[in-house]
Amino acid sequence: MRSLATVINQYGGTKLFPLMVGLAMGLACLSVPVSAQSNANNGQSPAETEALSNYNAATAAGRHAEAAEYILDYVEETEGEYAPLTVTLTQRYGNLLREEGDIRKAISILKTARERGIVAFGEHGIELFEINLDLGEAYVDRDIGVGKPKEYFDDALEVLRKNGQRETDLYVRALVGISYRLTQAGVLEGALSADVRGDNLEELVGSGMTSLGHEYQSGYVVVEEYLREAVELAESPDIEDPYLSAKVAIVQAKTKVLEMLFLEVVPPSVRGSVSGVTIQKNYQLEDSRLLSAIEVLMEDAGRNQDFLDIASSARMDIAWLSEDMQRMADFCNSGSLNMASRYPPDRLFEVAADGSVNAPRFSFRISSNIFRRLSANRFDTSDRTKRKPHTAPHFVPVCINGRLMAALINAPRVTIEEIE
Repeated sequence: MRSLATVINQYGGTKLFPLMVGLAMGLACLSVPVSAQSNANNGQSPAETEALSNYNAATAAGRHAEAAEYILDYVEETEGEYAPLTVTLTQRYGNLLREEGDIRKAISILKTARERGIVAFGEHGIELFEINLDLGEAYVDRDIGVGKPKEYFDDALEVLRKNGQRETDLYVRALVGISYRLTQAGVLEGALSADVRGDNLEELVGSGMTSLGHEYQSGYVVVEEYLREAVELAESPDIEDPYLSAKVAIVQAKTKVLEMLFLEVVPPSVRGSVSGVTIQKNYQLEDSRLLSAIEVLMEDAGRNQDFLDIASSARMDIAWLSEDMQRMADFCNSGSLNMASRYPPDRLFEVAADGSVNAPRFSFRISSNIFRRLSANRFDTSDRTKRKPHTAPHFVPVCINGRLMAALINAPRVTIEEIE
């Protein structure tokens, strides 16, 4: 039987920032706790034996977060709540909860890791960099807006600044990684607000005389601030990555494409002077920028593959938003983009040449055409004053092993119709 020390060292191993930017800031391997080491005469202590037994049982059952909790409980008891090892294991436990989909509990545990880390290392101890990043990422997964992720991402960046790391590859990559992460999970979709003017709402609605003031707000300004700083620092002679400017350009383009996508689904009266023609021209402009950045990164495709994938994904988005079936098919046939690992097979469907999707009947309302994106009157209406696009089930184009297909997103996993 392996010792608990071996298990603990496994959890103390290097952990990378889980963005597509290859941040190289890892945790150092941690030493074995000394308080409850095996006694040469008595073997493992009862507490160690119990913790290891519980750990092995949970691991064998595939309950990895639960397994980590047993180790954490043991270390808390033997080393104390604020020991560096306890902080690391608390952080690891929170991240495993997040990987298993328990986002609310993950956030609670990561906050505990942060509180313990501040006691153990100080508010700006370098160890707080990753803990704050993990909290920001967990709040992105929580999908409650840009405010909370930004709070913790800013704290992570402040840790680097306080440690003299602003003009470094790590800091700029963090800016780019945070920017890209904020383009995911709908954090920046924005909201359509409606200010209903009138003293008696029910009477006004009945008479058709309501006066509505609409406004569209999103968090894109947050991403733009991060990227502006990244652009400024990317030209610093202390930055050693010669491809950093191209990587920044790719994330900028991806952000702009998403921003225009969300502007498309709000009424013209809300989005102002941005017309459909202007949006289409902007798509082509961003596509040209992506091509230029791709040309630079292809000088070392192996090193830059993550960002080449982001660029290809953004170009696929542009083809979809431009309703260009042939271009999407060509993308998939070229093999430059493969999303097979991102979507389960039971959510993938054939798509016809006209964009229609060959999908079975579902118990929820869904469009049958891949180009029919949500319009303003199909926002989530659960809150009259704050409506969010793209929360209903719909299809998006995906490349699966060289073939163009439609993936169903924002849908229940199983419906009665599917079972029957």
